[in-house]
Amino acid sequence: MIIKHMLGMAAVGLSLTIPTFGFENTAKVKKINEFDVRLMEAADARDYQNPVFSEALESGRWQALVYLGQIGGDACAEIAPYLSHSDAAAVAAARLGAALCHGDAPVDELLAYTQPLPASAGVDYLASALGFSGEEGARPLLVDYVNAIKPGKPFNVGYPDNPRTLPFFGLMQSVVYDRLPATDFPKLSFEALLAHTSEMGTDYVAAYLLTRFTDMPEVLPFADVQTALGNAQASRVKAALVRVLRQYGDAASGTLVALASGKDRMVALEAVRALGYLKDDESRVFLLEVAAKAEDMAMRHLALSALAPRHAGDAEITGLLEGATKDQNAWIAVTALRGLMQRDPDKAFPTTESWFKGKDYYKAFSAMGLLAQSEEGKGILEAYAEAHADSIRGREAAIALDPSIEGVEKPRVTPRWSMVRSYQERELVLNTTRGTICIAPSPDAPYAAANFMLLADVGKMNGMLWHRVIPNFVAQAGQSEDPVLAEWGTIREEWVSSNHRIGTVGVATAGRDTGSTQFFINTGYNLHLNGRYTVMGRVISGLEAAMQLQEGDVIESAKTVRAGTCAL
Repeated sequence: MIIKHMLGMAAVGLSLTIPTFGFENTAKVKKINEFDVRLMEAADARDYQNPVFSEALESGRWQALVYLGQIGGDACAEIAPYLSHSDAAAVAAARLGAALCHGDAPVDELLAYTQPLPASAGVDYLASALGFSGEEGARPLLVDYVNAIKPGKPFNVGYPDNPRTLPFFGLMQSVVYDRLPATDFPKLSFEALLAHTSEMGTDYVAAYLLTRFTDMPEVLPFADVQTALGNAQASRVKAALVRVLRQYGDAASGTLVALASGKDRMVALEAVRALGYLKDDESRVFLLEVAAKAEDMAMRHLALSALAPRHAGDAEITGLLEGATKDQNAWIAVTALRGLMQRDPDKAFPTTESWFKGKDYYKAFSAMGLLAQSEEGKGILEAYAEAHADSIRGREAAIALDPSIEGVEKPRVTPRWSMVRSYQERELVLNTTRGTICIAPSPDAPYAAANFMLLADVGKMNGMLWHRVIPNFVAQAGQSEDPVLAEWGTIREEWVSSNHRIGTVGVATAGRDTGSTQFFINTGYNLHLNGRYTVMGRVISGLEAAMQLQEGDVIESAKTVRAGTCAL
C-alpha cells in the first residue's frame, strides 16, 4: 500500500505464533527481563552485529534467530546454518526467522532441508518461509504441500498456525502480488482447493488463495464456483469467492446483482465492486441506480468506481459522474472526479485544478494524484512544488510527481524501554467524525505502538485525515498539514504476530521499515498483509464507528488514557 505500501518475541522463552488471533494483556510485557530488552533494542536498531545475538545463540536462546529475520538484509545470512541444526527447536526458530527475511531468506538452505519437524519443536513455518521468499523455484514444493491436504471436515482446524492451513498461506504469499494466471500452475488441484472453501477452518484461506490467480475460467467451471459460493457459510468466505466469480464476466451478472441487493453488507459491497468487471446492461442499470440513490456512502462510492471503466462512450455514465463531482459528500465527489478523469480528462481537469488550489485539504490532496496523470497537471504540480518547497502541500505535490521522495526519511532513534513499556499500560482514544474509537496497543509490537501513542500525546494526531478508505479492506489515516509530521522519521517493522483481522490496527508503509505516522484499521480480514505489515494495536471499542469511516473524515482529537478506561 502507502499501505502508504514479525517482533512477537517480547516474552521470555520462544513463542512461535505467527500470527496470533488476539492480544495478551500487559502481563506479557511485565515478564520481560534485561536480556530480552537488549535483544529487542538491538533488533529495533537493526544492529545484527550486536554481541547480544551471539550470547543468545551460544546459550540456546533461539528467539534471537527470529529477531535476525526481523532485521532482514545481511542478518538473514546468520540464520542459514541453523536451518540444519541438530536441535529441532533451533530449526523451527530459524524457519520463522527466514519467513521474516522475505526476499533475503536463505532459500537454498530452506530447500535443502525440508524434513517436517517433530510436534515438540512447535509450529513448523517452512511453507511460510518458502512463500515469503518469493522464490519461483519454491512454488512446486508449495503446490505439492497444498495438494497433499485432502478435503474433509476435521474438528477445530483453523488458520493461522495449523499444519493443515500453513501450505495454503505459504503459496498465497508466494504469488500474492504477482497475479499469475492459474494456467501457470498445471499441477495445482484447483478443484480440491475450491472444495476446501466449504470446510470449516480452511475455508477462508483456501478462498483467499483462489483470489490471487487470474484466468480462473480456464481451470474451474463457472457453475462450480457458483455452487461453492452457495455452500459457503461465512460472509468473508462468500466475499472472497465473489472476487473469483467476477472473472467469469457477464455470465456472473445475475448472481452478482442478487448478492449486491442482499442483506449481507460485506458480500453486497464486494458484489458491487465486482460489477465493475462486467459489461452487460443488467449490471449497468443496477449500478446507475445505486450510484445515484444509495444511502450507504460506501455502496455509492463502489458503484461510481465500478461505472467509471465501463463503456467509454456511454454519455449517461459520464453525465452521472460529472454531476456527482458536485455532491455534498466529499468522498462521493472525489470518487466521481476520479472516474470522470478516467473517462473524460478534459471535463475533469478544471475541477481538479480548482480543488488543488482550494482550501479543502482532502480534495486538494486527492487532486494531486489526478494532476500527476497528465503533462499539463504535472506542470502545475511542479510549479507549485518549486514555489512552496517549505510547505506540506508543496512537499506532497513533489511526492505526487516522484513517490520515491516519501521513502527518504531519517529513522527514529530506538526509544527507551521504560517509555515503550509505559505505553503498554495505556490506550489510544481517537475522537473521529464518525465517533470515538478506542485502541489497545499490541504487546507483540511495543515499539510501533509507542510511536503512535506518542503522536497522540504530543497532539500530532489532531486533525489527521482519513485519506484512504477502501470498503472491506482498510480505513487509513495519517495525512496532515502539520509540518512536524513530515520530519517525524521512520520506525521499524514488528511483524511476527501481524494477524490483520477486522479491527486490528496496522502501520502503513512504502517498503520495509518505512512506517512513520500513517496507520490503518482493517475493515476486512486481510490475510495477504500478515507478515508484511505490522499490527500495532486493535480496536477494543468503537468498531462500528471505524467501519463507517469515509474518506475526508478526520481525527478531531486524540489522546492516551490509562488501560481499561478508554471504553468506559
